[in-house]
This record gives sequence, C-alpha cells and structure tokens, in this order.
Amino acid sequence: MKGNRISTLQGVGLPWSGRWLIPALALFYPTVVYGGASLKSEYSHISQYISELNAVGTAWNWQIGYMGFLPLGVLGLAAWMAVASRLKLAGASKVGYWLLISEPIVYAGSAFAPCDLGCPSTGSLSQNVHNIFSGITLLVTTAGLVLLFFNNNLSPTKRVGWLVLATIFLGLYALALAPDLAPGRGLLQRLAEGILYGCLCIVGWQISGERAASCAGQS
Repeated sequence: MKGNRISTLQGVGLPWSGRWLIPALALFYPTVVYGGASLKSEYSHISQYISELNAVGTAWNWQIGYMGFLPLGVLGLAAWMAVASRLKLAGASKVGYWLLISEPIVYAGSAFAPCDLGCPSTGSLSQNVHNIFSGITLLVTTAGLVLLFFNNNLSPTKRVGWLVLATIFLGLYALALAPDLAPGRGLLQRLAEGILYGCLCIVGWQISGERAASCAGQS
C-alpha cells in the first residue's frame, strides 16, 4: 500500500517489534563512548580517538571492547537488517545502503583488533589491522552515502542531502587525520560520527514511524 511507503528511502515502516532498535542504538552509542571514557581518568574526548577507549594496555580496555564496542556493533547490525527488510531500493542506491553496514561492522571488529595508545599510523599487528579496517570503512561509508544520491524516488533536495552528508563526514575525518589538528582530532571524529549516526537514526525512525501511523489509521 502506498501509505506504508516513505519518501526518505522508499521503504515501508518497521513493525514495533523492530522499531525499538533505533532509539536503543541512539542511546547505547553515547553510553559506550562517554561511559567508557568515565572509567579512564586521563582520557580526553578532545584529543583522543574513540578507538583509544580500548587501546592495548590501557585500563578497562577489554571490558570496553567486548562489553561496549562489540555489542554496539551487533546492535547496529540488527537495526540495519531490520530497516533493510522493509526498504525498496534498487541499483546504486541499494548498493549504497549496504555499504553503510561497514560502520557497525568496524565497531564490532575493534573489540578484536584494538589500536595502540595514541592510535599511530604504524604499530603492533593489532594496530595495523585496525588502521586498515578504519581506512576501508571511511572510504566505503563515504561511497555509500554518495550512492544513496541515485535513489530516483527521492526529491532533488533529499538526494543532494546525501551528498552534503558525505562531504561533511569525509571532510571532518580528513581534518581529524591532519597532523596539525591532532590536538582536536577526537572532537572532529565525534562530530563526524555524531552527525552521520544522528542522520541515519532520524531516517530510520521516520521509516518506522510511518508504519505505526499507517497501522493506527487503519485500526
């Protein structure tokens, strides 16, 4: 039925059994990032990457990795699959949606491949694996956002919105990686992820919300 489709990603809304995953993810993400940091007395949200929360050899590293990053990634994957089961995408935009699944995957993976303290460009085997996954995810996520532009079911404004989001995300990460801006790289990374995940959660909530409104109108 047309009433069950949304204009954002041309899908049908989630049933309430899956809708709870979206706010749960939105709440659990800052809980892991800021709750984990509260356990580390010298950790800085401004100058340190999020991945340094479970840096090798630091306090509470394995607890934050296996009880924070891993379940966060699994929760993100569950939410992604729940929304995917209701979407009607095709071609490039469908590929773009599935490329974005790299974000929860890399969070879960960081529990098994933590970075070294300071997250250097080269280091231990774990650090090198971490860097490879992070670099791939950055490029894949940006590509996914760009490909969502090709969803012809969207209005021109919404299509351009995906390009703007891709530009902001990649731009902030590029700044975070710049050596001269290292003192503020943690803040830049948090801005990049906060904007990206916030937008994706809003879109997911809109998808699930229309289904609920449609069902209520039919009852």
